[in-house]
This record gives sequence, structure tokens and C-alpha cells, in this order.
Amino acid sequence: MLGGRSALASVFLCFVCLLGSTPPAAGICTTDLPKQVKSMIRIAPDLNHLGCRLYTQTATDFQNCAVSSLRCFSAEMKVLIKEWNLAKNQNVRIPRNGLVKGLQRLADRFSLVKNATTSECHQCELLQQKDAEEFLGELEGTLEKINSGPCPPEDL
Repeated sequence: MLGGRSALASVFLCFVCLLGSTPPAAGICTTDLPKQVKSMIRIAPDLNHLGCRLYTQTATDFQNCAVSSLRCFSAEMKVLIKEWNLAKNQNVRIPRNGLVKGLQRLADRFSLVKNATTSECHQCELLQQKDAEEFLGELEGTLEKINSGPCPPEDL
């Protein structure tokens, strides 16, 4: 049995540990990626005639399988950028792969604090296909959800 100061020190340390603990994914944020997605949402109507269909994650997919969802978003974003670049619409500035790499880094950060796969996670190709505007809207909503918690000073 601890006595006096030792007991008080143990209680204090336990209290500090409880106050300092955060949920596993707390503090994973990104401010740059939502800006890039918003810029793509603005140009999507100009490229809608291409008829791009992308495997699209939902909020439920992200909630159950954060890492898989982010990796699917990244893979599909790569497809979208390639398709848009093939169209070579001179009036539209299409972002480079910085968004794809940013999504990959975000998935890697989540994989450090969450299970990478669970039995509920689906392969990208088994998800519903949606047009580019809907896909980008889902991605924007997912990034907003990620940023809704407390964010550390350093962002992606």
C-alpha cells in the first residue's frame, strides 16, 4: 500500500494521464486538401461532358473503414485527374497529383492510429459509381469530417 506522498503522486499522474488522452484519430487534420477539392468542384461542371464515373465512398464507409476509404479516394482521384488531363480543355486548369499524394499521406497517418482493414471494408471496385461532382462532394464531406475535431498546428 502506498503512503502519503507516493499515493498523492500516483493519483496525480493518473489524473494527468486521463486528461491528456485523446481519441485515436484526434489531431489528424488537413487544411490544404479541402481547398484543392473545392477548386476541382468549381471546374467539374466544365468537364461534366466527359461522363467520368468513379467508385465513391460514403460517410459510413469512412466511419467504418477510414484508411480504405482514403486510399480509394486517392486511387479514384488519380483516375479523375488523368481523364480530365486527357480531355486537355485549354480553358480549365487541372490540379497536379498533389491532391493524390496528400490523400495517400492522410491515409498513412490514419493507418498509424486505426485498423487498416476490417471485415466491413469493401474494395473500391465494389462501391457505387458516381459522377465527378458527386465523388468530389463526398470527398469534400469526408475531409470536413476529418477536420471537425481539434487540429494540431501542423497540417498536411
